[in-house]
Amino acid sequence: MDIIQEIASCSKCGQLQKLSGVAIQEGHTPFIIIGESPAKDGWIVSKKAFYNTQGKLQASGRVLSKLLDIIGYNIDDIYFTECCKCIIEDRKTLDKCAENCKEILFKQLLSLDSFCNIIIPMGKSPTQVLLNTKIERFSDYVGKTFDITIGERSFKVLPIYHTSPLNPKGYTENIPIFENLKQLLRNN
Repeated sequence: MDIIQEIASCSKCGQLQKLSGVAIQEGHTPFIIIGESPAKDGWIVSKKAFYNTQGKLQASGRVLSKLLDIIGYNIDDIYFTECCKCIIEDRKTLDKCAENCKEILFKQLLSLDSFCNIIIPMGKSPTQVLLNTKIERFSDYVGKTFDITIGERSFKVLPIYHTSPLNPKGYTENIPIFENLKQLLRNN
C-alpha cells in the first residue's frame, strides 16, 4: 500500500478529513519543513503547500517565504509535509494525532532524496514526534540542532516556531534560526 492509500484508510483519529492525492510536496532542497496539520482551506484542497485554491500564498506561507529568502530558497521549491495527515480542529488532540501519524511520517522521510537530511519541524507536536520526547517548554528546543536516526538514515532536526501570523514569535524569533541554518547548509 502506498502512503496516500495508507493515509486514506487510516482511522486512528476517527473520521477526520485527510490529505488526499498529495502526501508530500516534492522539493529540491536539503531540508524538509514539517507543519502540524493541514488547514481546511490550504493544500488539502489546493494541492499546493501554503497556497489557497485561488493560487495565493496563505498568511503562514507569506511568513515562511520571507524566512526562506534569508537562505536563498523559494517556498515552491521546498519539501513539505504535515505531521498530522488529518485536519485537526481541536488543538487539544494535536499531540495524540501527531503520534498516531508517526509511522506514516517516518515512511515519508525515508522516501526523500538522500541529499535531503535536515528536518525543520514547525511547532511542538512535530518536534515531539521526531525527537520521541514529551516537550514541556518548546522554547528549550527551538533553534537547537538534534541528531536522529530513522531506519538506516541520519537526519538533523532543527525546530522552529510555527510561522502562523497569530504566533508573535513566528517571524522575528525565527530570523536568527534561519541565519544559523545558512551555516548548517554550508557545512552539510
